[in-house]
Order: sequence, then structure tokens, then C-alpha cells
Amino acid sequence: MIKNPSHQKPLEDNLFSKFNIFSVSSMTVMIITVLILGYFIVLTQSRIGLTFLGYKIVFLEKLIKYIVDFKALPLIVIATPLLGGVIELVGGRKSDSIRDITVVYTTFITLVLVLAMYPHALDGTMTYALDQLLGFGFTFKVDMLSLTLAMTTSILWLPVMIYSHKYMLHENHRGRFYFFMSVTFSAILGTVMAGDLFTMFMFFEIMTFSSYMLVSHGESKESLSAGYSYLYIGVMGGLAILLGMILLSAYTGDLSFVPMADKLINMGNMRYLIFGLIMFGFAIKAGMAPVHVWLPKAHPVAPTPASALLSGIMIKIGAYGILRVATTYLFPASFQITDYKDVLWSVSKSFGSGLIWLGIITMAIGVFMALQQSNIKRMLAYHSVSQMGYIVLGIGVAVYLGYKGAMGYTGAMYHIINHALFKSLLFMVAGVVFLYTHELDMYKLGGLWKRLPFTALVCLIAVFGITGMPGFNGFISKSILHHAIIEAYQYGAPSFKAAEIIFNIISAGTVCSFLKLFGFVFLGKEKGAHYTKQTFRTMEMAMAAIAVLIIIIGLRPNYLLNAFILPAVRAVTYDPAFIDKYIVGLKYFTPSALMEMAGIYALGTVMFVAGVKLHLFHIHFPQWLSIEYLVFYPINKVLQWYCYLLGNCKTDADVISKSSGFVNPFSEEGAMDHPKPLSFMNRLVMTADLFTSRYENSLIKGDVLIYTVIVTTALIALVVFS
Repeated sequence: MIKNPSHQKPLEDNLFSKFNIFSVSSMTVMIITVLILGYFIVLTQSRIGLTFLGYKIVFLEKLIKYIVDFKALPLIVIATPLLGGVIELVGGRKSDSIRDITVVYTTFITLVLVLAMYPHALDGTMTYALDQLLGFGFTFKVDMLSLTLAMTTSILWLPVMIYSHKYMLHENHRGRFYFFMSVTFSAILGTVMAGDLFTMFMFFEIMTFSSYMLVSHGESKESLSAGYSYLYIGVMGGLAILLGMILLSAYTGDLSFVPMADKLINMGNMRYLIFGLIMFGFAIKAGMAPVHVWLPKAHPVAPTPASALLSGIMIKIGAYGILRVATTYLFPASFQITDYKDVLWSVSKSFGSGLIWLGIITMAIGVFMALQQSNIKRMLAYHSVSQMGYIVLGIGVAVYLGYKGAMGYTGAMYHIINHALFKSLLFMVAGVVFLYTHELDMYKLGGLWKRLPFTALVCLIAVFGITGMPGFNGFISKSILHHAIIEAYQYGAPSFKAAEIIFNIISAGTVCSFLKLFGFVFLGKEKGAHYTKQTFRTMEMAMAAIAVLIIIIGLRPNYLLNAFILPAVRAVTYDPAFIDKYIVGLKYFTPSALMEMAGIYALGTVMFVAGVKLHLFHIHFPQWLSIEYLVFYPINKVLQWYCYLLGNCKTDADVISKSSGFVNPFSEEGAMDHPKPLSFMNRLVMTADLFTSRYENSLIKGDVLIYTVIVTTALIALVVFS
């Protein structure tokens, strides 16, 4: 929620001027970043040296070589945002511009350091270990999958930080926000560069707690409620991963990311428990159904820069965890198999089949719920759920087909990159709309293309990206994923033919949803909303950078495929002949693919017209059909039953009345004063809170203290050892 109370110091005088120190610094950093990325692309394609106008720049070449060969480079990458966060926390007390410039500079430096890891990531030699740290040691290994996620994170983080300067000047506690944003950035980088499950778990949990501060930043009742929901579900996922990790270590004696199918095949049903727990933990962060309920609560209340990165990056870390675990632990080593019929592939096949259908279900729930929303950010949150379904589907095919699953792996990786770009841009558009109108209800907006033409243009580019318009990035990854689901029923079960049909229908639903968004917000007549008089130059520059990337990837898709994704695919136990035949030189803009996309757009348009005419965008189902009821109500009842056994918990009304700030919505008085029923997620949180406060308070406090000390110690040790 935007805030600028009268007691707060005035915003900087030059906020709305054409040029100020932050604008100049940001523009300079953006130009340098473009030049560096351009040179990086040339270097990775042609392998030329550092030559300028015919003269070799020896000093610069030696400096780059020193950085590239520095063994502790992964630690430096992780430590840079942390150091920046401390500087931002101190410097922000003196000047918003100093703090925000520091944010941009440290993000830029982190990006450059991430790019420097490419040569050794490509040849698989980028490893570093802190032996015996916390008893287990921290291990880092940067391969092409890790580097792709780290690079996507760093590239996207930079424009969002530039964008956030103007947006956050209207918020309170800006120093705190940027500090925890930096900690989250560092934790994400640590998670994707982890070389074993223990290291990944530690950074994953740091990310959970730091991002909680971003969700609850507004400190309103809604923000705190969303933050508690996020934290409770996140801790539940963390505990699931921890239990799975303990069992895996007990049965195999190893947590390194190496193929373990030969060990798992002899473990019987225990392997399903172990990897069910681990994947459940990562699925929560990925926003997979049915544990996605925190996502539509968190995004509407979090500041827009946080929403852009939560949806664009953080939920991908959950998908990354599933992809990393599934394609290492569940796969055999290449020397252990001969073809795709080898018995060792049976370990991954059952998991892959389940992931495919979970992906389809997540896609369907996300897009249907998105169509029912009026709030722009809530709608985008549900589309994050739906788009994560696409990624999980790709991971499912990658695991299900085993030796022939390279197409699913490729599609999942590509869509992780693409969704990060267009979804972040869509949230940034929502932020500009909110700053300009102080309104997020799309039914109360209209005709904004006249007042915000540039915002309307970049929104259209993002819409084309997410709906899969040819020439934009989403078309590329969705085409690959469509190939993958076809291969699932060609090489596997015929039932996946139904999954392909559902895939196309859901894609049409996505088209329908964004026709609704763009049409109601930017087209039509103005609804008389209150407009503010301000400009958004730095925000527009940040949005333009992402929009350009969406177009470049859409028009030149083979660079990412050849330079990043194919090397990552070849590092997994996939059939090299299959990769060379079906993925190398993949044709995207075929007549059949274009015709199919035209059909999807036509069906989406029909859905939109029917939805408007028949009022299908305002369907309200009974509460007992909600995901929260179906999933969390039983857990709530189990907690209450256990509470009754201990003797002090009399009724359900007792659970609610003991929770400060809430009344019993099921009582007659509560129904009159508060006609909106309490959600079951809130009821679950309150029940757990009452239970722990009565019976486990001292124990819980001790555990939290120990947990906090461990996490803090690991963080400090990383900085010291780096």
C-alpha cells in the first residue's frame, strides 16, 4: 500500500525533475550493462579476445582472467548483495538517493561477477567448499543450470531496483525494505549455486524468512495476515525438506547432487516418502496447487517491486529445486544405462507422471481463478500459479521420459527465463497504474492508453509474451513445452493426449484473461478515476529494458538455447543422439505452430466475448469448494482434536475468540458485524498459534532461537570466509 503520511519527512525535492543524481547514475549503469551484455554475447558466440580498434587491451584481459579464475568467486557473488545491504541500511538514513544508487551499483557488480562464472560453469569446474562448516560443510557447484538461474536473477534484479526508487519513495521503512531485498537476492544466489541439498536448504530457508519481511512490509492487517500465511506455509515446506533430507542422508549417506537411481531402486516405498517430502517443500515455494494459497494473498499487499521479484524470480527457485533434485537423485549416471528402457529409469517414471498431471492441474486452477479476479495484482498472482504449472509440466516430462526427456527439460528452463521477464514487467505496469490512479480494480479503470501510452505499450509487449504471440519470448518456450507433452504420449502413456488438449485450452484461457486485463485497463472509456500529476522516467527506462529482452528472445531464440540451455541439458543423463536430432536447430516458426497459435488466440477471443456477455468473470463458488477449505480444513480439525485431548480447548469458538483482532464469524453477532467469513488459512494459523501458545510455548521459543542462531551463524560465516 502506498504511504506518505504527513509526519514523514518530505520526499526529495528533485523527485519529479527530468534529471537527478539517481536518474543519471541509473542511466549510466544501464548503458554500461547493455554494452557488457552485448560484448558477452559476442564473446560467447565467436570466442574473440579483448580487442578494441585493432589494439589488444592486455591489462583488462588479465583483470578479467583473474576474476574468472578466482576460486572463491561463488562466495564473492553471494557476499556482494549482503555487503550492499549493510551499506544501504546505513546510507539510507542520510539520503534516499545514496541508498538507492548503492542498490543499483551492488546489483550491477553482482551481475558482472555472475557473468564472469560462465567459462568455468560451461566446463563444469566451478566448485568451492567450506569444509566442516556447521558440521556438514557448505558446497557450491556452478553448472549451466545454476548459472542460467543466477544470470536471470541478476539481469532482472537490476531494472527492478531502478524501478523501485520512484515507487518506494511513497512507502515507509524503505531502508528495511532494501536490506531484506538484498538478503533475499543473496539467498537466491546461494540456493541456485548450492552443490548439495544441505547447502541449498540453508539458503532456501534464509530466502523464506527474508522474503517474509517483504510480504508483510506494509504492516497493515492484510499485509501481516498474508505474511503469516506465507511464513506458516513456508516453514511447513522447510520442515518437509529437512525431514526428507535427513531420511535421504540416513539411507544413502550422501546429499551431493549426483545420480542415485541405482541406490533408490532398492529402497522400496521409502523413496516415495523421501522425495515426496522434498518436492512438497519446493512445491510450496513454486506456488503449485494445492499449496499455492499464499501467492494470491501476498502479491496484492506487497510493494510492487517485491511482487515483481517474488513472482518473477523467487517462485522459480521452488521449480529449480524440483528440477535439480529430480534430474540428479532420481536419474542414473550415464555409464549405468544403455537406452531408455533400462530398469533404472523406473525410479523417475512414476514421479514424472505425477508431476505432469500436477502441472496440468496447477495450470487449470491458476487460469480459472485469474479470470475471476478484478484486482490486477491478484489476477497476476493467479497467473503466476498457472505459469508455474507450465514449468512443472515440463519438469514432469523431463523426469517421466527419462533418457528421452530432454525436450521437457529444455522447455522448463526456457519458460523459467521467459516467465521471469514478462511477469515482472506486468507487475511493474500494475505499479505504475496504481501510482497514477491509486486504483487496482480493473473494472474501475479504462482508457489509460491515452494518459500512459508508454506503459500501455510495454504492457502489450508483456501480454504478447505471456500469451505466446509469435515474435515474443513466450511463444518459444510454450512451443517447446507443447513438443514435450506430445512426446510424453508418443513415447509414454496415451493418456497424455488429454493433457495436450487441456494444455491448449488453458493457453486459450490465458489469452482470454489478458484480453480482459488490457481491454479493461487501457482501452475503452475513462471511468473518472483520480489521476496524479507525475512522471515515471526511471520506471519507464526499467520497463523498457525488460520489454526489449522479451522481443529479442522472441526474434532470436537460438542464442539462449545454444549458449545456456543446451549445455545444461547435455550435463544431464539424456540421450545425446536425441538432443542432436530434435533440439539442436529446433524450428519454432513452422506453419503448423503458427496455425495452432492462431487457433488458440481465436478460442481465447471467443472465451472473452462469452465471459463478458454471460458474466462468467464473476462466478462465486461456495466456501467448501475452495482450496483452503479442502486442504487446510482437515489440518485445522486435527489440531483442534489434539487440542481437545489436552483438555483446555473447549470449542471452535474458543480458537477464534482467543485470537486477537478477530471475532467469531459463525456467531450471530459476528455475522452481523463481519459478514465476510474468516478464511480457513487464517483459522489454521490461529489454531496453531493457540495450540503452541498453550502447550509448546517455551519449547517453540527455544527451537526458534536455535534455528535463528544457526541461520545467522551460517550467514556470518559466509561473509567472514569470503
